Amino acid sequence: MKPTLQILQEKTGLERADIEELTKVTTQLQLMADLYGADIFLDCLVRGRSDQAVVVAEAKPRTSRSLYTESFTGKLILKDNEPGVFAAFQTGKYITGTRAITNEKVTVEQKVLPVFRDDKVIGVLILEQDISNQIRQEKKLRRIRKTAEDLSETLWEVTVAETDLPTLIQEGVILCNEEGLFSYVNPKAREMLKELDQPIPQIGTPLSAFCFGVFDSVVADAQAKGVSREELQFDENAMSIKAISVQKKNRFKGVVLLLRDITELRKKEKQLRIQSTVIREIHHRVKNNLQTISSLLQLQLRRVQSEENRKVFQDTINRIRSIALVHETLSQKGIEFVELNGLMERVVSMIVHTMSPPEKKINFKVYGVKVVLPSNKAIAVALILNELIQNCLDHAFVNQNEGYIEVIVQKEKDCLNIGVRDNGCGFDPKNHSGHTLGTRIVTTLVEKELNGHLEYINSDGTQVNFSFKHSS
Repeated sequence: MKPTLQILQEKTGLERADIEELTKVTTQLQLMADLYGADIFLDCLVRGRSDQAVVVAEAKPRTSRSLYTESFTGKLILKDNEPGVFAAFQTGKYITGTRAITNEKVTVEQKVLPVFRDDKVIGVLILEQDISNQIRQEKKLRRIRKTAEDLSETLWEVTVAETDLPTLIQEGVILCNEEGLFSYVNPKAREMLKELDQPIPQIGTPLSAFCFGVFDSVVADAQAKGVSREELQFDENAMSIKAISVQKKNRFKGVVLLLRDITELRKKEKQLRIQSTVIREIHHRVKNNLQTISSLLQLQLRRVQSEENRKVFQDTINRIRSIALVHETLSQKGIEFVELNGLMERVVSMIVHTMSPPEKKINFKVYGVKVVLPSNKAIAVALILNELIQNCLDHAFVNQNEGYIEVIVQKEKDCLNIGVRDNGCGFDPKNHSGHTLGTRIVTTLVEKELNGHLEYINSDGTQVNFSFKHSS
């Protein structure tokens, strides 16, 4: 294979300055080939010929597969085989969009860029890329478009022919032609409009004269977008309208209108909204009642002198408040499910701020995966958390001025794991008793209410883990 400089000197009629300019261009060919992931060629006209060119340099991409296994440097290019290349030589314009099939049966797209010196075209850069995937997508799109047109035409012809098919459709079907006139109304559509006390469209009448021009508006929207939807309200009744534009060979042929009675659907939605409001109100009243009980106990607490009895009262108040927090959340959301992380954050914050000794600084953090639980499980988790946090505050930081509590939520397959950990003094397993009221409450709730597993760990403080099945 001859070097570029020799080919330029022997095959072309270019001046010395032209050859020097093209030699500079050849130093950038590999960079361009790698950047575009394409084969790059530099062609120049053969001396004395306007219908022949010669490949003076080339570069194969190192960032993707080359389209060619052989080298073309030094080979002649004929005008009949590469019209885009010679058009660039003749016009001095950038040529793109030319497609060809290589000897390896690969479809390529060619882009040709003229190389100038002093307003004279001295060569052309040719970029060739594999567009086989693009061709396949274009063919697929054409098949889909043709299928859609054939389907639309079939639907149109079947309904216009007034066969039995439209009578079997459970939706109202109305056809209008390209002139905006009604051309067909199936029995179901007539029945629906009659039940809504609306006039039946007559064949040949304009859409604008029906339903206050709503049909006309929907059809115009469908013609612009392909598909359009609208909902009409007639006193207590509701009807949805779906308009589908029918095209054939990119020509608008008409619109298929599908009518559906959604009265019962809207009534059920209204009933659900009312039920949701009622449920929210019930939870709100339960929350208020619990807060009233909590306030009464709080008043009674002020008269209690015994420290032991005061502790019992405060523990009871915190349990009631934890349950109240769940009902407060439900009263705001109006559903029977609770976002667990936010609830736990509020429970921990409440216990820490009401039970921490004033001389101690206790920090806490709740983190982990976001989980939603049914209200009954949320109440159980809130009560368990209440007992565990109170236990931390009572026993973990006896000889510490500062303490840290963290609550971690983890999800493993269909199991939810919740851990409560402190950096306190830990506990002696020999002296650990499961007979205190708080411990019995935690054990009962985990095992009976959640059907879960409970675990105590003594390591750099105390960690209590409980897990139960939960499918998200």
